[in-house]
Amino acid sequence: MDFNEKINKLRTEIAKALIPVIDNDYVLLGLPYYDNVGDVLIWEGTENFLRTLSHKCLKRASIDTFDFGILDSNVIILLQGGGNFGDIWIEHQAFRLKIIEKYPQNKIVILPQTVFYTDDFILKKECVLLSDHSRLTICVRDKRSYDLLKMSTSNQILLIPDMAFYIDLQYIHRFVGKVRDKALLLKRKDKEIVDWDFNEYIKGERWVEVRDWPSMEKKSLLLRLLYKLVSIQIKTNFPIGDIFAFYYYRNRVIAQGVEFVSQYKNIYTTRLHVAILSILLNKPFFFFDNSYGKNSSFFDTWLFDLDNVEFISKKYVQRSKCNCLLL
Repeated sequence: MDFNEKINKLRTEIAKALIPVIDNDYVLLGLPYYDNVGDVLIWEGTENFLRTLSHKCLKRASIDTFDFGILDSNVIILLQGGGNFGDIWIEHQAFRLKIIEKYPQNKIVILPQTVFYTDDFILKKECVLLSDHSRLTICVRDKRSYDLLKMSTSNQILLIPDMAFYIDLQYIHRFVGKVRDKALLLKRKDKEIVDWDFNEYIKGERWVEVRDWPSMEKKSLLLRLLYKLVSIQIKTNFPIGDIFAFYYYRNRVIAQGVEFVSQYKNIYTTRLHVAILSILLNKPFFFFDNSYGKNSSFFDTWLFDLDNVEFISKKYVQRSKCNCLLL
C-alpha cells in the first residue's frame, strides 16, 4: 500500500471511531508544552480533526496550566494522546489519574495512547481506578495496548491510529526544505533507547548525521519563553502560556520538525513520529523498535502493509514489498 492510500485509510479509522464519542463541547488537556516534536505533531493532528466537528473547544491546557476548576458535567474532557500511559512517564499518568478522580460525572476520552507498565502491581491498581469511572473511554493506538486494557479494565477501549495522521498535508508541506544527499539516523537518547548496531544498516550511506529531534538536543529560546509564560500564568491565572502555546509555539515546533526531517534523502529512525512524519512527507524509511516494543506493536497494527518501509526489531526484520527501498 502506498503512503497516500495509507494516510486516507487511517484518517477514516480515526473519524469513524471518534465522531460518535465526541458529541458535545469539550476541553483539551495534557497538551505538550515541552520539547518532543512527536507529541506536538499529535496535538496538531488532534486539532485538525476537531475542526471537522461542530462542537467547541472551551479550554486548552497542559498538565501544568490546568487549574482543576469546576466543569459542567456536560463538558467532555479530552486528554492528549501519545506514548506516556503507564509507569514510565509517571508525571503524565499522574495527571490523567487525577482528572479521572476529580471529574467522576464528566465523559472523559483519553485519545490514542500506547500502554506500557513495568510493574504489574501498578497496572492492577491503576486499572481499578480507571474502571471506577463509568464514563471513561480509553483510545489506544496498537493491538497490544488494546488487548492489555480489555483484559484489565471495564472501560470502553477503542483501537485508533495515532492522531498525527490527521495533520493537514498542505499545511506541513509549506515547511518542506531542500533535500540534500545525506541520511538521517534519528537515535533517541531517553528511557526508550535500544542498543542497536546501526552500522549494519547505514554502511552503504556516504554521509550520515546521527541526531535526535533538534529541540531535544538543545532547549530553544522559544521553549524557554514558553516556560516563562507558563510560570507567569500559574502566578496570575491569566492564560498567557496557553495562548502562546496554541497560536505560536505549536506552529513553530511543527515547522522546525518538518524542515529537519524533509532535508534528508534517507531516513533511519528509532522514533515513531519521525516514521509517521516520513509517511506524511512521502519519504521511505528504516524503522527501528524502541525499548519496550512500542514501535513494533504500532507497526504490526497499522503499517505492516506499507511499501517503501523496512522495520527492524530484535525479533525479526520486516521488509517492504518494494525491491528498491531507498532512492
